[in-house]
Amino acid sequence: MIILATIWYPLNRGIDLAKLYLKLPREIPYVTKWRVFNTAGGLDGYKQYHLFYTEKGKGEEAILEISKFFMPIVNEIEGLRLQNEILMGITDTYNMIGMKFE
Repeated sequence: MIILATIWYPLNRGIDLAKLYLKLPREIPYVTKWRVFNTAGGLDGYKQYHLFYTEKGKGEEAILEISKFFMPIVNEIEGLRLQNEILMGITDTYNMIGMKFE
């Protein structure tokens, strides 16, 4: 399972967010790979994308651990918004409808 966490935060809170990240663990249980990307978020300030690749069969456990990771950030940074999404690969999507993607 791949989980995409999107975060929007105000321009004036970027340094505060960076300091919080430095205090948090670099590893999350059940997550095998973690990639983070930053970009401009328009009127919302900045935007970050966190891609979490989870251990096979441990998606639910990983979602819980990822949520625990973000709780201090959500509680500390005023104006921050967080959205989590579960992503499916195209092969899995085709399998769901009885087709094969090659």
